[in-house]
Amino acid sequence: MLFNRNKYKRLIVKMIQGEATPEEQRMAEHWISRSRENRRLYENYRDLLLLTDQKKVNYDTDKAWNKLEQRISASDSQGRSPVRKLHQQRMRTIRYAAISGVAALFLVALALFPLLNRQPELKTFATAGEISGDYKLPDGSVVVLNSNSAVNYPDRFQRHSREISIFGEAFFEIKPDATRPFIIHASGLDIKVVGTSFTVAADPEQAYVKVTVNTGKVLVYPSGYTDEKAASASHLLEAGEMATYSTESGQITKGVNDDLNFLSWKTGILVFREARLAEVFKALENKYNIRFANAKPDLLNQRLTARFENESLNQVLETLSLIFNTEFSIHGAEVMVH
Repeated sequence: MLFNRNKYKRLIVKMIQGEATPEEQRMAEHWISRSRENRRLYENYRDLLLLTDQKKVNYDTDKAWNKLEQRISASDSQGRSPVRKLHQQRMRTIRYAAISGVAALFLVALALFPLLNRQPELKTFATAGEISGDYKLPDGSVVVLNSNSAVNYPDRFQRHSREISIFGEAFFEIKPDATRPFIIHASGLDIKVVGTSFTVAADPEQAYVKVTVNTGKVLVYPSGYTDEKAASASHLLEAGEMATYSTESGQITKGVNDDLNFLSWKTGILVFREARLAEVFKALENKYNIRFANAKPDLLNQRLTARFENESLNQVLETLSLIFNTEFSIHGAEVMVH
């Protein structure tokens, strides 16, 4: 029975679209005349096709209705033309379909309302002793975390803004979205950006937050400011610039980034151009999470021009040992200079 019903459904569609052969049209009209349920099915399909794809409907519907009236008029026990009733039903069906569509949208809205209005769930992405790979935030922005760092972010961003918090050091590539600025909260400093790449160093144990811009532009200002106050107190940073925020005084100092190795922890590349060994040791400390001890002043004033690419700490120290005729020994996270 289901097979036959589906067969006649296909015939009805072909007839309405003008694609039925004379024999298929005769079969469809005969089936329609057999019951009111069949007539209602025909009416619903016809109205649906008329509403959704009028260009395909080239079937002579008036002629078909006249023929159908002649075939089924005898079956109407109330003396009223079933065709006229079907025309009336057709109009009611169209109105009903429109009302049903609105009702369906309303029901969908009711179903989605709790989801759209629920509070976003706070998530955390963190690293321990290793540097992370690229990690995608809900909007498609990418963050790379240095070791012992973390970001807190919602599982979905709000309609008008994208806000996260950072602890430690991270590199960001922000997906542009002019309607939703990206805001990073970092130990009392807010970084507001539309689309750019930059690093943020916000170690809770340090008395400062450092923002270094690689590409694009960002605004930095103390947290908790209103939009009006932030606009007057903010500092605009462009590519190659940096800002240091004192967590104690609340002051922001803007300057040019002259640190060639500010991204070495991410890229694995260290570059030194006539750099004092004191600066070299500092860069190595940041990259390898170690601390140099017992270095003599005369050694610290020596200068180095070199490039290290994805080399281990032992390999770098071996090179320095040969160049400066000194010895190094590693004890946990401390490097002794002999």
